[in-house]
Amino acid sequence: MTSDDLTGRAADPEEVAAAITSRRADDAVATSPGQLLTLAPTESIPDEQDAEQRILRAVGPSGGAGAETDTPAQPHSDDVTPVARKNVTFNVSWLAGSQVVTWSLTLVWTVIVPRVLGPSGMGEIVTATSVASILGVLLGLGTKPYLVREIVVAPERAPRLVGSTIVLRICLVPVFVAAVVVYTRMAHFGSNEAWVLYLATGTTVLFLLAEPIQAAFQSFERMEYLAYSSVVTSTLQTSLGVILALIGFRAVGLSAAMVFVMAAVLLLNVLWARRYFRIDLRTSVHQVRSLVTESFAYWSFALFSVIYVWIDTVILSLMTDSKVVGWYGVSTRLFTTLMFVPVILSTAWLPRLVTAFQESPRQLHETARRPIEIVLLLGLPICVLTAMTAAPAIHILFGPGYAEAAPVLTVLALGVPLIYLSIMLNQVVIAAKRQSTWTWIMAGATVVNPLLNIALIPLFQSHFGNGAIGAAVALGLTELLIVFVGFVVVGRKVLTGATTFRLLRAAMAGGAMWAVMYATRPFGFVASALAGVLVFGALVPILRLASPEDWTALRQGVVRALDRGRRLVPGRHRAREEATTAAEGVTMSENADPRNGPR
Repeated sequence: MTSDDLTGRAADPEEVAAAITSRRADDAVATSPGQLLTLAPTESIPDEQDAEQRILRAVGPSGGAGAETDTPAQPHSDDVTPVARKNVTFNVSWLAGSQVVTWSLTLVWTVIVPRVLGPSGMGEIVTATSVASILGVLLGLGTKPYLVREIVVAPERAPRLVGSTIVLRICLVPVFVAAVVVYTRMAHFGSNEAWVLYLATGTTVLFLLAEPIQAAFQSFERMEYLAYSSVVTSTLQTSLGVILALIGFRAVGLSAAMVFVMAAVLLLNVLWARRYFRIDLRTSVHQVRSLVTESFAYWSFALFSVIYVWIDTVILSLMTDSKVVGWYGVSTRLFTTLMFVPVILSTAWLPRLVTAFQESPRQLHETARRPIEIVLLLGLPICVLTAMTAAPAIHILFGPGYAEAAPVLTVLALGVPLIYLSIMLNQVVIAAKRQSTWTWIMAGATVVNPLLNIALIPLFQSHFGNGAIGAAVALGLTELLIVFVGFVVVGRKVLTGATTFRLLRAAMAGGAMWAVMYATRPFGFVASALAGVLVFGALVPILRLASPEDWTALRQGVVRALDRGRRLVPGRHRAREEATTAAEGVTMSENADPRNGPR
């Protein structure tokens, strides 16, 4: 969950599996006198080997045909409980499962809340979230990817790294709040708009305090806790948002509810962390200075990235009215839900990419090839499906008041494959410790995108009465530039001739899908969408778009999902346990019977 969840825009977002190896911590790290506060684990670890067995029993095997087995960590610091390794399929299945739940809950919120608030109310929320996210980069300092990478390499540093990051962010809260107040005065916000922004600021602060803990979970490959956070956030946001909207609360009430939701998520993350490591809040000026210095490249990237992601909304709010911002807000809300594919795969793959780079740059490029191919193969049908069904989807979900959002969503959908690719290329750069390279790319995008928005928003506003289309076009053109430069920097080392040929076959399948959907439009958008999906699905084996490894991973994921579904049915789970117990009893009695002889 991020502050972006206030409007449903996916964040960061965020990376996946690697071997987690614990080492003994360096006890000689200096700390300042008086800084003694730590969050201790709920139980002590009497014996290292005993603790490893306890974790393995609690976690259980990965399961699935051909799945990797869990491997315990090596000797560890007293502050870090050894963590069993999980394979990519396990982590992706957790993240994908949580995504299904959050989709369903987001759909409920989307159908009800924007209709009640109207475009102007949604515009207030979107504007506040955009401003809070941009100014929040002062507080975040871009330390999350730095934490993920460092904890993957040295797990014993997790308590001190997480604790120092939290202390640093707490110290920077006054600077963040002051920046928000200054912007409120300069933008001449009214009382209602100002309160929405202040509450969005509170949500952002709470999220940024939880983020270091989630970075540690990701490094330890405990993706289920990221899934738990996402589900809890969506559940509380949807239930409170819908109830408050229906009883008459507007943007201020919904923003206040999000502060409560994020506070609950922060508390849960603190409690979950106690199972695996201490959050050591003892720090020193030297440690904080080192943290800031080493994560500077990541902070620079975060600064440019956040500005790039949100500046279009800020410029749109300054050049048009809140209604146009509301059209753009609901379009981007639906659009960012489509980012689940690269978000899940990048979250699941980042630790593994880091480990591959420890072996060699060539191994990193070979490891990165598969997730990049997967996101592009999935991005093409998602692009076609979204673009062809944008108008009826907007009408059904938001009503006629948001009709002008349909062309905006169509334009945004065309950029889906480009954004998918840029997200994955960024993960490769992070794993290769070349974050400064991508930072320069994002710096260029941060310059180009506002210039395009300033030129295109008034053009589309004057000709079509919808400046939001101009913002969408500006985003697509900027993404095209990012992908071109990213391909030159790192993509050409990852994508081979075989990959290119595979993607060309996928483009042919996407073109066939579009042609079928266009031809079947008279039968309704549901029939058209179903026909397009069936055609693309039929072409997958014919054109050999999926590799044997992809089919194996898919089967493992289905097996895991079905197994979890069975466990949710108490009767079936109990019956299976009873059958297992009975079978074991028969076996034991047979073994005890001397007439059966030795076994």
